[in-house]
Amino acid sequence: MTAGNRPDLKKMAARIIDLLEPELAADGFDLLDIRVFQGGGRTQLRIYVDVPEGNISLDQVAAASRTVGMLLEDADPFPGQYVIEVSSPGIRRPLRKLVHYQAAVGQRVDLKIPGKGSSRLRGILKAVQDDHLVIETAQAEQPEAGADGTAEVTVEIGRIQEGNLDPDFDVQALINADRRKRKEEKRTRRQARSKGRKGARKSRPRGPKNREDDSSAE
Repeated sequence: MTAGNRPDLKKMAARIIDLLEPELAADGFDLLDIRVFQGGGRTQLRIYVDVPEGNISLDQVAAASRTVGMLLEDADPFPGQYVIEVSSPGIRRPLRKLVHYQAAVGQRVDLKIPGKGSSRLRGILKAVQDDHLVIETAQAEQPEAGADGTAEVTVEIGRIQEGNLDPDFDVQALINADRRKRKEEKRTRRQARSKGRKGARKSRPRGPKNREDDSSAE
């Protein structure tokens, strides 16, 4: 617990990663990151997964979600109620491990670095040197900024609270795409449940419409 008896969400996420990562890896999934936050009076777990070749399918997300649900139900890691959301990486792919950052060299990244007031570092990931990242940032206020207004900043991976890819995109278009994706996922789940219910029903054998009339005719 932190000051004011608030839970340390970073430590909570680390505990869940230790619990889930080996099992998900055994099932062929890459646990990218877990984001824990409080909302609606409950703990929210947002779990990002992918497959090694990328482009995880909805069926694979559903399979990973079942594994996550069973593991968390057995472990019961939090007091009170909590909500689980298992998701594909999306356009702002989470970055956590060294290999994630190595694969992102040359791309824009968005890093949250806690300190005296949480700060954000955004720019091009130029290199990964041991356990440090070299970021080319366009923040002109950096003391190392050159004549072009850019500067190279080195940050230790262990200091990063959250890391994501940060591609250039139209914000409204991204929101609309996310809404469409969620609607499609809900539609897919409804169709799966509907098929399951239909498959469980057994058709009743039907005899002649007028059994009494048929017997009397004999």
